[in-house]
Amino acid sequence: MNKKLFVIFLSLLGTATAAMMVSGIKLLSQDLNPFIIAFYRCLFGVIIMMPFMLYSHPQVWKTHNLKLQFIRCSINVYSMISWFTAIGTMQLEKAAAIGFTTPLFTTILAIIFLGEVIKIQRITALIVGFIGILVVIRPGYIPFESGTLWLLSAALTFSIVIIIVKKLTEKDSSLTTTFYQMAFMVPPTFLLALIFWENITINQVIIFIFVALAGFVTQFSFAQCLKMADTTFIMPIQFTKLVWLSIIGYLFFQELPDYWTWIGASIIFASILFITYREAVNKNSVLKSKKVNKLISNYQ
Repeated sequence: MNKKLFVIFLSLLGTATAAMMVSGIKLLSQDLNPFIIAFYRCLFGVIIMMPFMLYSHPQVWKTHNLKLQFIRCSINVYSMISWFTAIGTMQLEKAAAIGFTTPLFTTILAIIFLGEVIKIQRITALIVGFIGILVVIRPGYIPFESGTLWLLSAALTFSIVIIIVKKLTEKDSSLTTTFYQMAFMVPPTFLLALIFWENITINQVIIFIFVALAGFVTQFSFAQCLKMADTTFIMPIQFTKLVWLSIIGYLFFQELPDYWTWIGASIIFASILFITYREAVNKNSVLKSKKVNKLISNYQ
């Protein structure tokens, strides 16, 4: 199979399994508290990943920054519970649209904490992106949903997690980072779940296993795509997540599509694509500059 076609296939698989994972969470939210869902999501995530850890190189168990792993997981506990709370109260396609804001927050945080230089093009793209958010939530025109606030706070905190993951993956493998995320989140989510504890059914166990498998496939597919292709090639395909969730929401949760959500999501996603494109251009410029400097240095 052609390399680009394979990347497209993997990307579509990743967005489809991501949509399935979110749908599973929404299904579980009808009967279970978000704290309980978060605990079992992490627990089954560890169980699913354990065979891969056991049959990988022993080095995969070693992390170079245990403290940063703990910090990342502490923040991610809030992010996950906020996200699960929102999913249980919102339409799937609207949740997907607002979920697209994570890269916008990540860009802002990268400027603040990593000292990245921002130019007028990226500032404009960020403004456009946040206009897209206003189109989706339409404050003053429709009742404000508490789920919207939960999801925006989840997107913001998850963007902090992404910044930390970028730092961690400089030395740790993706498998190491993903496993420690799940493993370190089991104890705190368990303690929080005890407050609302209730036993789960066999059917719910099956859904949790399905969610864990879908989450693993999503992470693996996206990581593999990033290795095989540029982000600018992969990002447009991520928009299909909204398509999958709209279809699932309509077929299984009787959610009617909202064209304002699609318009807002398109605006948000367009701004993300432009930011991704500008980052790729800047990266290529830096690489070319280094090559030129190296040639000059060798010549001298």
